[in-house]
Amino acid sequence: MGEAAARLLTDGSVGELEPAGGGVQAVVRDHDAVFQPWVGIVDGIFTGDCDCGIVGDDLCAHAVATALTAFHAGTAFSGAATPPGAAPVAPDHAHYLQAVQRLSPRQLADLVAGHAVRDRLFATLLLGEAGKLDAADTSGLADFRAAVRDASTVTTGSRWQISDVETAGHRLAAEVEILCAHPATPTALDLVEEAIVVWDGLSGHLRDAYHITRTEPEEIAEPLVGTHRDLCERLDLDPDQIAERLNRLLARCHYDTMDIDIYTDLLGEHADTITSPARW
Repeated sequence: MGEAAARLLTDGSVGELEPAGGGVQAVVRDHDAVFQPWVGIVDGIFTGDCDCGIVGDDLCAHAVATALTAFHAGTAFSGAATPPGAAPVAPDHAHYLQAVQRLSPRQLADLVAGHAVRDRLFATLLLGEAGKLDAADTSGLADFRAAVRDASTVTTGSRWQISDVETAGHRLAAEVEILCAHPATPTALDLVEEAIVVWDGLSGHLRDAYHITRTEPEEIAEPLVGTHRDLCERLDLDPDQIAERLNRLLARCHYDTMDIDIYTDLLGEHADTITSPARW
C-alpha cells in the first residue's frame, strides 16, 4: 500500500485538492484508471472513501496519496466530516445514479461522448473535469466575443424587433455559462464587462416594451453579473481592483443591471467606495 502510494506521488498522479464534506478529495490517475478518493476524520477516525472499492479505516493507495498531499499542503480537516457516499442525495439525482450504475463503461462513455457533441456546455464541463482545458484554449473567448459583437449591433438596423433583443440576450446568457466553465483569465473578465455594458443598453428596449416582452432584463443580467463576480474571485483580484472595475462599469450602465450586493464579501471595507448604480 505504501509503495503504491509513493509511486502515485512520485508520478504526480494526484490532482488538485478540493474541499468536500469537511475533508478533501482529488482525482488520482493510476495507470489507465482514474479514481476520486476522499479522506477526512469521521467519528474521530481518519477515514477514506474511494471509488476503487476500498472504504473505511483501511485506506487504499489512492486515499493515502491524497492524504499525504493534503498533509504536505497543510490542509485543515474538520473533526466531523461526512464522506461523499454518506451525504444525502436528492431523489432525482439518485435516480440517475442508479441508471448510470446499470451501464457498462463502454455504454456510459458512448452516451457521454454523444451528448458532448450535441451540447457545448456539457462538452466544456466534460473537458474541464478531464483536465483537458487550459488558459491557452481561446475557443470559449472567441464564441463569447462573437455573441457580444452580434448583440451590440442587433438594434442598428431599421427592421429589428424586440424578439431580436431577447434572442441576443439569451445567446449572451448561454455563452457566458460556457465561458465560465473555462479557466479564468483577465481577457475573459474584460469581455464579460463589455457584455454587461452591451446588455445594459439593450435592456432599455425591453423595459420600454415591457407589455410585449417575454424576457425580463434580469434573466440575462444575472448570469452576466454573476460570472463577472465569479471571475473576480477566481482571479484573486484585490478589493480595490474590484471596486475600481465596478465603478467603471456603473459609470457606463444606465439601467439597474449591476447587483452590487453580490460583491460585498469580495469588497470588504472597499464597499463604501462604490458609486450608487444608475436607475432607469
